[in-house]
Amino acid sequence: MMKLAFSTLGCPNWQLDQIVETATRLGYDGVELRALGGSLDLLSRPEFRADNLPSSRDQFEERGLEVCCVDTSCTFHSPNAIERRAQVDLAVRHAELAVELNAKLIRVFPDKIQTGSTRSETRDYIVESLTLAAERLPSEVNIALETHGDFAQAETSTEIVRLVNHSQVKLIWDVANSFAAGDSITDAGQTVQSFLSHIHLRDARPVVGSEHWLPTLAGNGKVSFAKTLAVIERLNYDGYISFEWEKYWHPEIEEPEIALPDFINAIRKLRSDTTKCSGAGK
Repeated sequence: MMKLAFSTLGCPNWQLDQIVETATRLGYDGVELRALGGSLDLLSRPEFRADNLPSSRDQFEERGLEVCCVDTSCTFHSPNAIERRAQVDLAVRHAELAVELNAKLIRVFPDKIQTGSTRSETRDYIVESLTLAAERLPSEVNIALETHGDFAQAETSTEIVRLVNHSQVKLIWDVANSFAAGDSITDAGQTVQSFLSHIHLRDARPVVGSEHWLPTLAGNGKVSFAKTLAVIERLNYDGYISFEWEKYWHPEIEEPEIALPDFINAIRKLRSDTTKCSGAGK
């Protein structure tokens, strides 16, 4: 069975206790760590200092919650090898934090083709960086490339992971990103299937004059949850679907107190309706 989580990007100013309490009360299975106490720099947070890590980890474990992914801001698109190596170092440090939190995955970005570089050159920079990172990863943790930026289409991100050809290098399918980049949900799901380790899901709509779509509550945008869940079922995917409500980047959208229950209730309703239609349990 697929499991449900939310990214703390959707509640960027919350402290750990509020995150854990809300996830438990709403019935989420896990939490994806991105923002905490207003900061995206997880490595600098006091909760994750060596002396505080055990108690932070215990907060999740005592509630039966998993830290399903530790998100980084790492990008591997720079033409500068020194800058790319620094990003690899940063990714490895996040992987070490993930081990301490019993998380099995970290997230990285491809990301944008830089001025003076071609798509194929940028792809090769990303492949090289992922390879270097994978060689240094703890054995317990995978590194996952998100469908994002100039590599948001499923085929372009999948090509990178295929070229790396390492068992610990996976894909995060951000459904809204790939859909906004021109993918169909059905085709994208089939494309990422072989390397899929995690899914980001949110509804969203286009914004005139912007390449970035604005997150909306379920059913108010262009990203079909029903179609997404149908595709996921056909993939026999049993990992996490994580609600990535981009409140940190869009302070004008609904508060987490509204968005987090809205998402899980929408998914539960779709699951219930599917079960009824299939006649399961009769």
